[in-house]
Amino acid sequence: MRADAGPAWRLPVQPLLGWAAAAVVLALTGCGGGQLGPSGWESSISDCLDPARSGSRDIERNLAAIRKAPICYRRQEVREGAYRWVFHILEHRRVADGPFWVLPHDNEDTAFDAAVYAVATYGGGLLAVDSGGQRRFRGQDPNRNFSSSASESRRCVNQHAPAPGYTAAILAHYQGRRGPYLAMHNNYDGSEATGGRGSISLYGARSGMHGFPSSTAIGPLRDEDNLVVIAGLGPPGSDPVARNQIAALHAAGLNVLYKQVTERNFDCSLSDYLARHRRGPYYNIEAEHGQRGAQIDMVDRLMNMLGVKPLRRAAANPFLN
Repeated sequence: MRADAGPAWRLPVQPLLGWAAAAVVLALTGCGGGQLGPSGWESSISDCLDPARSGSRDIERNLAAIRKAPICYRRQEVREGAYRWVFHILEHRRVADGPFWVLPHDNEDTAFDAAVYAVATYGGGLLAVDSGGQRRFRGQDPNRNFSSSASESRRCVNQHAPAPGYTAAILAHYQGRRGPYLAMHNNYDGSEATGGRGSISLYGARSGMHGFPSSTAIGPLRDEDNLVVIAGLGPPGSDPVARNQIAALHAAGLNVLYKQVTERNFDCSLSDYLARHRRGPYYNIEAEHGQRGAQIDMVDRLMNMLGVKPLRRAAANPFLN
C-alpha cells in the first residue's frame, strides 16, 4: 500500500476468478448459523477487461478518466433464484486497497461520475449494479435487496425474495478493509413530503429519519438534497457513535441525515442492513441529480474527514524528459 493512501485502509488484494473459469457455488451460513439459501447461489468475476467493451453507458462516459487513472475493469455475475445480477467493478490498479463505494442505482449518473473521480483520486474501487440504466432490475430495487434469510426478507415489502447471495457478494468486497462502508446516490429536488420530487431530503425526512443541517455548509452544500446519510440502532441524541459522526461531518461542512433503524422501519437497504447487523460505520453521499461539482466536493470533504489523502505521483526527474 502506498504511504499516501492513508493508514486506515488496508486490503490484501486477493486473486480473482478468471472469466473463463467455472463459476463457484458458495454455501454460506448467516449470523445465526442458518442456511442462507435453499439451493445456493453462484458468483463469478473476471480478470481485468477492456472497459470499452463493458456495455455500460456509465463506463463509456468515463472511459478517458478510467484509462488515465489507471483503473482495472472487472465484470461480476451473481446468479440467485430468478435473478442474474451483473456488477461492474472498477479498482485502481496501483492502490486497490483504498475506499470502496457501492452504487446500487443504475439511473444515478452523477453519483457514478463522482465515484469514478473518487477512485481515480483516492484509490480503492467501486461496485455498480447494472439495471440497464433503470432504478430497478426486473422490478427489484437493488438497494432494497439486502437480507440474510427468509425471515429477515419478510420484514421488507420492497424485497421480492431473500437475497443472501447478492448481499454476500457485494459485502465480500469489503473483506479485509478497515475503512467504513461507502455508498453514493442521487435524488430529486426537495421532498415529496414538502411538495418536492424526491424521497430523501434534509427537511422532509421519513419515519425514523432525523435531519441535521451543518452551520458551516457553504454554496451548493447547503442544499437540502446534498447530504451524508448515516444509520444506527439508537436515537441520535443518545448514541455516542452517531453524535461523533454528526459532529465530524458538520465540521467538514456536510449536512447529515440520520436513520434510526428499528424492527418496524427496516427496509433491506444497505444502510439498514449494516446497522441491523452491526457491521460498522456507513456513509452515503447523497446529491441532487446533476450536481456533479457538489458531489465531488462532498467526496473530498468526507475523505479529508476520514484521513484519506489524495494519491500523488512521484515528482518527475528534472534530468529526464
